[in-house]
Amino acid sequence: MAKAAITDEIHGKYCLVTGAGTSLGREIGRSLARLGGHVILTSHDFGLAEDARSSIVSQQPSAQALAMTLDLSKRMSINEFGEMLHERVPQLDVWVNVVNRSSRTKIESELGFEITWTMNVLGPYILLRRLQDLLKAAAPSRIINVVSPFAGGLNFDDPDFDTHAYNGIKAYRASMQAARLLSYAAGAQMAIHGVTVNAAVPGTVRGDPGAGIVSGMFARSPEQAADTPTWMAVSPAVQGVTGKLFMEREQVKCKFRDPAAMQQLWELLERQANR
Repeated sequence: MAKAAITDEIHGKYCLVTGAGTSLGREIGRSLARLGGHVILTSHDFGLAEDARSSIVSQQPSAQALAMTLDLSKRMSINEFGEMLHERVPQLDVWVNVVNRSSRTKIESELGFEITWTMNVLGPYILLRRLQDLLKAAAPSRIINVVSPFAGGLNFDDPDFDTHAYNGIKAYRASMQAARLLSYAAGAQMAIHGVTVNAAVPGTVRGDPGAGIVSGMFARSPEQAADTPTWMAVSPAVQGVTGKLFMEREQVKCKFRDPAAMQQLWELLERQANR
């Protein structure tokens, strides 16, 4: 059954899309701009963020869209972005984080941890700490982490693959499990401030490195995949809902949800962020 078009207007609201250099991030940004949001589009590569902005404005000349550099693998980039964003906006109503990094080989980030883990889990955690006052200022505000359906295998004792042989797909899937847990844990931590945090599975998106050959054959377009994250960002139906997982605009159970694991991840990221 076809879903109703998203028509909830968000004029005057500030919306951050991290990972906007991806095709999915671009489409989410396009949708939020169409609904009237002031959209900030980021990528580790400014050229990709600017391409996303230009594409949106070319179709919607009145769109309020800004391209900015943000490399979630570098502390300095996160800090500089945070400072600039505080100068440009009074609050942050929506943050859609497209979790998408993968690597075939093990690469150590500037933060001192494996790159996939850093950009998909640790970097967003550090950015959350940096932007929480802007999110609180906009309460009720929303964070949506867009994650892959391919998740699992997280080893808390070795998330960085220091003692196990590195495998890019395993690292990617483990980071996706951690990204879900981070959403649930942050949802509990931020609820008192009026900030909701949820995870969205957009289905198998073309180019998802966690998909097998068969799964990839049934992958959906970025336009189709952007529907649920966009709906979660603006719909009154999810106002006040936090720490949950959504797929096809419906709340679904997550086999990884576990309070002890959520707490363990939160403490691990706190140690890594302060190292």
